[in-house]
Amino acid sequence: MFIEQELLSAGTRIVTTVISLASLTVAATTAPWRSWLLEPERQRVWLASLLLLFAIWSMKAGVTPGLSVHFLMMTALTLMHGWQFASIGAALILLAMSLTGQADWASFGANLLCAGVVPALFTAWFHELIHDRLPHNYFIYFFLTTFLGSALAFNLAGLARLALVQANAFPAGRVVAEYIVILPLMSFGEGVVNGMVIAMAVVYRPRWVMSFDDRLYLRPPRRSED
Repeated sequence: MFIEQELLSAGTRIVTTVISLASLTVAATTAPWRSWLLEPERQRVWLASLLLLFAIWSMKAGVTPGLSVHFLMMTALTLMHGWQFASIGAALILLAMSLTGQADWASFGANLLCAGVVPALFTAWFHELIHDRLPHNYFIYFFLTTFLGSALAFNLAGLARLALVQANAFPAGRVVAEYIVILPLMSFGEGVVNGMVIAMAVVYRPRWVMSFDDRLYLRPPRRSED
């Protein structure tokens, strides 16, 4: 979900860059660096996740000139590593894509905000909401936190991107017809892909998923006392 620089005004690019840099600063200062640096396996998994994300973000489908869509996978990245490392990872991927000419430097802040920060923060908030309000159950974690959460995060990221560009570039009717209509369809695929990644990680390597505690989510139900 990258935005070409000609679709944004200079003021919009400045504001989104400031917001994105402020978000990265908060992420860098609040990230659990000490525990992360003490676990080489988590570092390797994070780097492997970024390579996979780079490949996914490099594949995009055009909807209308200047608007394209692709899977974000930010929900899986956030649930596995936390919103701080997910946001930092998104910034590194976007930096690599800007260096290789796949994204515009001028719209770096807007792209990071829409494709990285917004879905990462939403996923972190949604996970905490489900964790606090509903029973700690694997199926709730998988179907609500992961599947539904990734679909909602994808739509939110798309709407944020749409809000930035529609006032500057496209007639509202054309945007609604060609972009908003496809978001729910893509969000289902987003939920499926994120769900598959998290499900496989939880089954085979639960310690890779920072937000999943198998002692909590997979504990046997309590028997009622007679």
